[in-house]
Amino acid sequence: MRRTPLLPLDGTPLLLKCESLQETGSFKLRGASNAVEALRPSGVVTGSSGNHGRALALAAARRGVSCVVVTTPDATAYKRAAMEALSARLVESPPGTAARNRVAREVAEAEGFTLVPAYDHPLVIAGQGTMGLEIAAELPSVRCVVTPLGGGGMLAGVATAMRGALGAAVRVIGVEPAAGDDTVRSRAAGERVEIPIPQTICDGARVQSPGELTFPIVQALVDDVIAVGDDEVVRAMLALARAGVYAEPTGALAVAGALRLGLGEGTVCVVSGRNMAPEAWARLVGPAGA
Repeated sequence: MRRTPLLPLDGTPLLLKCESLQETGSFKLRGASNAVEALRPSGVVTGSSGNHGRALALAAARRGVSCVVVTTPDATAYKRAAMEALSARLVESPPGTAARNRVAREVAEAEGFTLVPAYDHPLVIAGQGTMGLEIAAELPSVRCVVTPLGGGGMLAGVATAMRGALGAAVRVIGVEPAAGDDTVRSRAAGERVEIPIPQTICDGARVQSPGELTFPIVQALVDDVIAVGDDEVVRAMLALARAGVYAEPTGALAVAGALRLGLGEGTVCVVSGRNMAPEAWARLVGPAGA
């Protein structure tokens, strides 16, 4: 893994943990590589909107094994092409997280491959947590860590790492899109709830229900979870661009949340990924900066 830097976000007191600079363009390589190296499978299968699938394809290629990625119809052409460039075999499922995960399980059983979920696996959660260890080592005075939130693998891993390294002195906050506020609703209900397929520009966070493994960790260790609108995400993408950081919408969620909350010195926001076609990025951010 690349030990990604902490960079200032110009014009704010915020620091950025730039996982967008990780190979394959997102934090997902941490969890995917950790799982593949530990399990040493003969082949791997996952369900993914793109970033985890791309990361798993690279981790599998490094081990010399096959990778199958189950995607839904709304997966972007840009992310599909990136997975195929790493020799992943794509299988399409019906829309929705549950359908995608069901098909992934069926493919794993039929092929005799190992299922490596995008977030709901102990080795994946642990791998994502290594970015929390890096933050704690580089900035022991950190007061708050804010992460994007989809299925909860990153948030659960980072929260576990921060609590282990620095205890309760650090606030940990997750940020999900308003149209995909399954974790906000689940925390309010005290149990996992399922929502309709989210209609949001944050394609990496179109999750309908928190992970079975991740949700109890989030409940126990995370201070707060909030939801932000797509318009706030676009403004965060523009703020990142002005600071020289290229981020996809999901990657900008933490910054959008930190700006909403007015967080100050000692706050680290994880920029989780950059995987978006430049022309699609320009169509979103161009009007916001006009």
